[in-house]
Amino acid sequence: MKSAPFKITLCLVLLVLGAKLNAQSVMEKITKLEKAVFTISAYDENENVIATRTGFFISGDGIAIAPASIFINADSVSLTLRNGRTYRISHIISSHPMADLILFKTLNTREKGFDYIIPSQNTEKGDKEVLIFSDPKEAQSGLSFGVVTGVFQAPYLDRLVKVKADFGMRSTGAPVINSDGDLIGIASYLEKNNACQYISTHVINDTLWTHYSDAKYVEHAKLHTKLMLPAPYILRGISYYMYGEWVEAAKSFSLELKRDSTHIVPYLFRAEARRQYENRIGMQSDYQHAKKMNPEHFLISYFEALDYLSAKDENKAFISLLACTDRHPHFAPALIEIGLLAIKLNKDVLIAKTYFERAIESAPLYANGYYELARLHIQYLRDDKVAMEDITKAIYLNANLPGAYSIRGTLNIQAENYLEAINDLDKAIYVDGTDTHALFNRGLAFYNLGMKQKSCKDWDTAGQLGHYKSIKYLSRYCNKTPISRTGGR
Repeated sequence: MKSAPFKITLCLVLLVLGAKLNAQSVMEKITKLEKAVFTISAYDENENVIATRTGFFISGDGIAIAPASIFINADSVSLTLRNGRTYRISHIISSHPMADLILFKTLNTREKGFDYIIPSQNTEKGDKEVLIFSDPKEAQSGLSFGVVTGVFQAPYLDRLVKVKADFGMRSTGAPVINSDGDLIGIASYLEKNNACQYISTHVINDTLWTHYSDAKYVEHAKLHTKLMLPAPYILRGISYYMYGEWVEAAKSFSLELKRDSTHIVPYLFRAEARRQYENRIGMQSDYQHAKKMNPEHFLISYFEALDYLSAKDENKAFISLLACTDRHPHFAPALIEIGLLAIKLNKDVLIAKTYFERAIESAPLYANGYYELARLHIQYLRDDKVAMEDITKAIYLNANLPGAYSIRGTLNIQAENYLEAINDLDKAIYVDGTDTHALFNRGLAFYNLGMKQKSCKDWDTAGQLGHYKSIKYLSRYCNKTPISRTGGR
């Protein structure tokens, strides 16, 4: 029986989540899902706890998922459900080296099966709020409320989502659910900068798992080394890389290479991270190692293209991107860059459209494909209806995508949906208060609703930021000229 504080906390969380289902049915669903969550603890040879993480069952016969790095230096490992029951591991099934995850079978001497959580196939919903089944020692009642602050298309991890939440390292491996109560992610925590995040559950079904045909679980400290189970360094490195924290990314990949110098991926990511903080000698050394291992690796061409783009050499970047997609036809970030360069270099709108559509087909959860397709329909194909569908889909997938709300706000103005436009442009300006395009257009929407004072205020702000058209409108409709913060234009 749950305590009163738990019920109060859960009700408050459900209210914030704004669940589509009624509160009672969602509460029942969450209570049931919680039974599938466990704490996984690692012990040394003296039976002292050396690490604690979180995991959950994905089938009734005891197949479970948890962070693989829990096994590092472990002499033994045990699982404890939230009802206090403890279990041992029967055998290891497979591991995911990029995501620091492991699948294993739990030893069950009881006839009754385990409660389990089925990963949702509908993880595309870009919820702004999620619920994490955190470790009870890190969050009251074992639940954390998270607000999505960033969505990334991460190589090898697919959808990586950064959240503002209150869980810590013990909750790494915890299931994450959306407002419908569906499992959409697996939590992880970056201790260096106290960052909370989760990986899409699509990782459970990808092809990057290493399978162990005869990996009976033996409790001794060499298990991790014997099976070469993953360490957390690649996951951390890719995460830091996606967040633009280049030095921390490079440090994480260095730790992985110290552990296993035969892996090409850490060399490639560390090279690119080093380029970002201008350590070109280190970058070149890493690329030399990587090219000796596999000169045809798709990331070599992709990162090479990014280097050309930063140097404004679009033609060479285009060639490198084509080489990347020859080696990895479904790498969505490269497909999108090719589409953008097809327009910039050759004004080839149809080729660009084809590549944006290929990116969407290859990575249906990647909002940027829909975003670029919307821009193309507005600027070149003059199809506002299709553009509205595309940008709405992009926002659905990633509500934090820069510029998306500004585009939809502009389309709503053109359709004379001024209230909807103001709502979208409010969000765009909240994300970026210097978005002069959004400020100008919100001013237009206010003006068309007869709210002249507000429209003049927006044009004044945009004009001070150097937006020339806002200065003209301010002079024409507000009889005022702003003092430019940029010295005038």
